[in-house]
Amino acid sequence: MDQQPIRDLEWTRARDVRRELESETKDALIAAARSVFSVKGFDSATIGDITSAAQVSRPTFYVYFATKAEVFLAVATVLKDEILEAHHYQKPLADDPVLVARASIEAFIDIYVDSLELLAVIEKRAATDVQVAELHAVIVGRPRRRILRQITEVRNAGLAAPLVDEEYAARLMDTVIVDAATQIRKDPESLNFYVEQATRVYFAIIGFHRSLDVLTDQ
Repeated sequence: MDQQPIRDLEWTRARDVRRELESETKDALIAAARSVFSVKGFDSATIGDITSAAQVSRPTFYVYFATKAEVFLAVATVLKDEILEAHHYQKPLADDPVLVARASIEAFIDIYVDSLELLAVIEKRAATDVQVAELHAVIVGRPRRRILRQITEVRNAGLAAPLVDEEYAARLMDTVIVDAATQIRKDPESLNFYVEQATRVYFAIIGFHRSLDVLTDQ
């Protein structure tokens, strides 16, 4: 009996297991780096700090990343991906501008609660690293563009009359979201309160005409 197909199957299974383990190790390094950079910043963090947090050897680190800057880029990329995935809504929520706005604001607040320090480190690093600067532009710009698009949609639907410039309103919401995340960090039980308050600030800024009673049911 030809043993080649059996050997090929065994090799394929071994390869898949190896890839899965490699992915888990790389993910562990990125998660550890995220934690280390958040606490120590980029300049003070070391590869030793990262490998210690990930519980892997220094040679293992170099299997996946050549430098500290490279793993930092991976960390920033993960945060960027989280920002991009922060708003995917199912009907009927997607048909209600109040619920959509609340969901968007809550999604961004949730990310910021976990990432306030890292966001500051990325912003600082962006001043000297072009690749990080490109990621930072997306991380900061995506929430702003999302909110600006929502303002435009409700205005075009005749549901709002913005009281200030729409782009400026979107930038103001950056500050509101960061402040809400900061307060929630101090008191995690206040999450719903600050999400609702931030949402009400948003609708006050854009001169929304409809009732916000639905917010009290969330």
